[in-house]
Amino acid sequence: MKKSLIFPGQGSQKIGMGKEFFDNFQIAKEVFQNVDDSLSQNLSKLIFDGPLDELTLTENAQPAIMTVSIAILEVLKREFGFNIRESSFCAGHSLGEYTALAATDCLSLSEVALLLKKRGQSMQNSLPKGKGAMAALIGLEINEVKKLIAELSNNLVCEIANYNSINQIVVSGDTEAIDLITSKAKEKKIKAIKLLVSAPFHCKYMLETSNKLKKSFDKLIFKNPIIPIVLNYSARPFEDLIDLKNSLVNQTFSTVRWYESVSLMIKEGTGIFLEIGNGNTLSNMIKRMEFKKELNAISLSSIKQIENFMENNNAS
Repeated sequence: MKKSLIFPGQGSQKIGMGKEFFDNFQIAKEVFQNVDDSLSQNLSKLIFDGPLDELTLTENAQPAIMTVSIAILEVLKREFGFNIRESSFCAGHSLGEYTALAATDCLSLSEVALLLKKRGQSMQNSLPKGKGAMAALIGLEINEVKKLIAELSNNLVCEIANYNSINQIVVSGDTEAIDLITSKAKEKKIKAIKLLVSAPFHCKYMLETSNKLKKSFDKLIFKNPIIPIVLNYSARPFEDLIDLKNSLVNQTFSTVRWYESVSLMIKEGTGIFLEIGNGNTLSNMIKRMEFKKELNAISLSSIKQIENFMENNNAS
């Protein structure tokens, strides 16, 4: 059965993530040290000891989540003999797409860490605090969400940020618009949850960030990824490096088409999804998607989970 790798995005951070790998494997220590040196910041200490409010800041959360994913992946490869080239695809949710760049040797770990630091700082400072917001709507399909958005005043910004599954949509924009959308959803007995974020991601307020990223990309030399990356922006594998860079720029202010990306990988034969990083948000999301096919979505966020997966994988 074909397998694909998936990397989590912002919101998966927590104090102590990756510590088990840091304590037990030299290669994991080297990943954390590499990022610390690249950023001239003791990010490792912040990840392991907190405080949580500082770790949750976008400029810290983004490189931190990526670091933990790459540390786990390196342990998988070096200590457990996992061959990433045997994977059909990889994809990351929002910032997880940058993790995919490091995982597939498209950019170096140091380059990705610096990109995410800049990306996080720019996103965090895109609007005055409190002016923008995001909310998850659970129980509405995408066309129904579009109708709710269309009912808002034209001078309010509200856009679909994440198409996570058929009935889980995240919206982003002005705080007033998000409050109105959540209120309308609750009137329809739909679950609406405002997200704890520092800015409204994946909407037009991120255009300035995307322009800054484009300038940063122009200074870097991208290599062809060793396995295909399915892109958030287009929900298809990249065509060439120009397509990849353009998609990374565009995804900053556009919808993360996660459901469509997962659907594409399944259509192309993926039966096993391996979530590499802290937590199990993406694997649980895939388990709740109603596909007419037997799927296995596995979180690899602890040594025990990796041991179980490798044991079962070798047995089969």
